[in-house]
Amino acid sequence: MNLETKAQIARSSLFLLIIVIGLVFLGALVCVLCAGFNINPFRETTTTFLVAAFVGLIGIAAALFLLNVATDISMIADASIAALNIQPRADALKKWVIGFFAAAFVLVALIFGGTYFSRLRYLDVVQDQANEVLKENENLLAEISQRLSSGEPADFKRISEIRNFLANQRSGLPNVTIIYSGKFGNKLALYKVNEYYWNTEPNTYQPVYFECTRNLDCDYLKRFFSGNQVDVLKKSTIRDSLFNIYIPYTGKDARFVLLFDSRNNYGKLGS
Repeated sequence: MNLETKAQIARSSLFLLIIVIGLVFLGALVCVLCAGFNINPFRETTTTFLVAAFVGLIGIAAALFLLNVATDISMIADASIAALNIQPRADALKKWVIGFFAAAFVLVALIFGGTYFSRLRYLDVVQDQANEVLKENENLLAEISQRLSSGEPADFKRISEIRNFLANQRSGLPNVTIIYSGKFGNKLALYKVNEYYWNTEPNTYQPVYFECTRNLDCDYLKRFFSGNQVDVLKKSTIRDSLFNIYIPYTGKDARFVLLFDSRNNYGKLGS
């Protein structure tokens, strides 16, 4: 192999190595963002593909590095590098830096923008399904209101059965919790019905408190159960991918809120 061919191989491998290392750094940036903020805007298949591509790029970088080192050693043994007269352009490094940070900016925008829009899309899909189910079963909602007003142990067993029925009417519906109000002394108390458990004593039901979250649903629930009119509330948390949809219902006998909540570990980008 002549000297010019080796020089071309060394230059080409170095060029490719720079590109691959840049992609590896961008992949590392994506991993840091997703792991640090516990978010992922990509679907399962896309996530698997990106992880495999990231690992593959590391292997390619290692191979190109070894090829470049071997070629350089061979050229040093054949002739001095100065005699090759290969000078990089003065603006090449500047262009690489600008290109790298531009790609990094696009990736950051993709991660956070994709996560944001995937949350909105997921919430809209869940709400549409929930509205369909509730519209088809308005008589069961009225029955929940009547039984909450009655408050007998058998009523809560029936309410739990209705909740289970509603939650299983669509494959995409998340967990469903019925939130209702009561009094603890002269204080407003929030209770929930998600699963029914018989007490050790016969015909006894022990209410389960609903723990609201500050800056998420406490003010909303207090306004509704204080007699105010409220709209559907859709909330999602930045971390942990939690999605909450609160659908209020005002019946003739009692008020309650249907909470659809889910933890979505993947986003909607990709396949």
